[in-house]
Amino acid sequence: MHERLGLRLRFALFFAALALGGMAVLVLGLWFGHARAGGPLDGYVIAGMVAGCGLLGLAAWIGLLFDANVARPIQALAADLQTRAGVDVAADIDEAPARYLGALAPAANAIHDALAATRDAQARAVAERTAALNREKAIFEALLRDLAEGVVVATPDHRIMLYNRAALGLLGDLGLDRPLTAVLRPEPLTHALDRMGARAARGEAEAERFLAATASGERFLMARVSPVAVAGRRAGYVLIFHDATEDLEAHAELDHLFNTMLEGIRRPTAAIGALFDAIEADPDMGDEMRSAFFARLRGEQAMLVDRMNQVADRYGTATTRRWPMPAVASDDIFDALTARLPGDLRFEGARQFVRCDGFAISELLARVIEGLRGDDRRDGFVLRAVPEGPEVCLELHWRGPPVSDGQIDRWLSAPLSAGYGEYLGRDALEGHGTELWAEPTETGHRLLLPLAAAAAPLLTPADPRPEFYDFSLPPPAAGALADRPLGDLSFVVFDTETTGLAPRQGDEIVQIAGVRIVNGRILRGEVFDTLVNPGRHIPAASTAVHGIDDATVRGSPDVIAAGRRFHAFCEGAVLVAHNAAFDMTFLKMKEDRLGLRFDHPVLCTVLLSAALYPHAEDHTLDALACRFGVRLEAEHRHTALGDAMATAEVFRQMLGMLQVSGVRTLGEAVARSNEMHGIRRAQSY
Repeated sequence: MHERLGLRLRFALFFAALALGGMAVLVLGLWFGHARAGGPLDGYVIAGMVAGCGLLGLAAWIGLLFDANVARPIQALAADLQTRAGVDVAADIDEAPARYLGALAPAANAIHDALAATRDAQARAVAERTAALNREKAIFEALLRDLAEGVVVATPDHRIMLYNRAALGLLGDLGLDRPLTAVLRPEPLTHALDRMGARAARGEAEAERFLAATASGERFLMARVSPVAVAGRRAGYVLIFHDATEDLEAHAELDHLFNTMLEGIRRPTAAIGALFDAIEADPDMGDEMRSAFFARLRGEQAMLVDRMNQVADRYGTATTRRWPMPAVASDDIFDALTARLPGDLRFEGARQFVRCDGFAISELLARVIEGLRGDDRRDGFVLRAVPEGPEVCLELHWRGPPVSDGQIDRWLSAPLSAGYGEYLGRDALEGHGTELWAEPTETGHRLLLPLAAAAAPLLTPADPRPEFYDFSLPPPAAGALADRPLGDLSFVVFDTETTGLAPRQGDEIVQIAGVRIVNGRILRGEVFDTLVNPGRHIPAASTAVHGIDDATVRGSPDVIAAGRRFHAFCEGAVLVAHNAAFDMTFLKMKEDRLGLRFDHPVLCTVLLSAALYPHAEDHTLDALACRFGVRLEAEHRHTALGDAMATAEVFRQMLGMLQVSGVRTLGEAVARSNEMHGIRRAQSY
């Protein structure tokens, strides 16, 4: 029974027993005195009542002092030590509340310091042993992040274990432990996996290629899938893909052009043949009739030439789209020429950006310059990049004799490079939709090569995205969600900023943000953060708290658009918030308009804190952050994302404490929260 009694209750019972025992001794003494000395009974009764009340009051006063200065500090110290035993908290224990406990608080801090030192030593040992592994990991991350192709590694049940930046750009809302089939049409992938399994059964381990579409149908991807096997069992698969949308469109357009050309030339060709047959069939045809026939032949020929020219123009446009043309700096092309053709060659003018195949253009210009240098009378070669409206003209100037169009054509008629196979210099020009020609200048001659201008690329710091893979995801879910361990669940920790505190009286959300926790890790690269236009005025009192006013949300999505995006972000996750009932009320009230239900399991850090620390009087976010050693940046406080991040840090520490306290499943955590629901009326949040 004593194990069910708290420390404070035991102290209270002790002082109550002491008071009752004192009362009993007092009554016994008065009775004994009256029995020996006699006298009026009323005097003994009054004396006993006065002494008894004083004794009870003294016991209660001492008990309260003992509770405030001994029992509560002991409980606080015990909770702090238990917290530090369960999670890594760097902050020292506050000794002020336990100042009357003598050396107990310093001893607790000494234990904390020793535990921290042990953890630091252990961390250093682990860091030393894994230094080589970390180097390999950094190389792996850099290679994977900057691959031009999209890469996704998934579990057998299609949950994402890894993705790179290219995959994120092609597929959109990717996230660790989220289903790949939510962003990719599942049927082609399933068929490819089945074919891959059949190959594996035959002892073949080649990748399976297939064409897939994104879930929205906006893009088509050329993909190949390979198995990941561990100890002979399939542990997942690797999917590598690139965007084939433009390739398919170009292929379809070329097919259409071919069919259009056939239809366009069939009738004029047939008409020309019929006219020739008619002329040959009548050798004695009169001059007037013969002239009419030849006029008709010329008309059909002109129509045939016009159709061919139309198709040629459209073919040039289609092939230009297929040529890979990134934005290239003009001085990068010029530097490549300098390295290849040292000597009489210099550059003038400012840097310009052109959209081209930089290698092809460099090879083209190098061939021309080598050809021009073949005549010793030419010198003073100067390259310039001159902007001219939507184009940038690359100009090659020289002094000396001109060059003929026939000579330029011969230079362009040879294969461009071994790397391009049979592609000619002329093919490269056609692929870029341009021409190369020579003309005289006041001081000599020049060659002109116009190319499409491009905007200078925006240079931003590289995003390291340290959370783009996790190969230790828990196994597929089995059984009811409530029975699953907390460590196997994905969480979305979120927060909202609003126009006020009364959603049922018309207050609205002005900002909503969330961050995902997967496998115990806060995925700082997978966050949701958006301002929301509430469709009403934001009071100055609310702006003073979160800094968001009417001008800030102008042009932001309304709560319906933002709510639907947030609902998709939360798919398959448990929702977590500080004072979750407040934030969930705003979301629940919009369900009918959204056409969606926020029926996710919900955990509240206020209620969990009350369950873990029932003696604590303060369960505000600042108090929890202080307890778990989480630093709250002042500039991020009372912003939805800043508070969501702080709550996520607190909740991640709470997960360890819940395990220590015996709460291991989602159902147990919800049950403990429900037990604490009554404290919401007594606590400040």
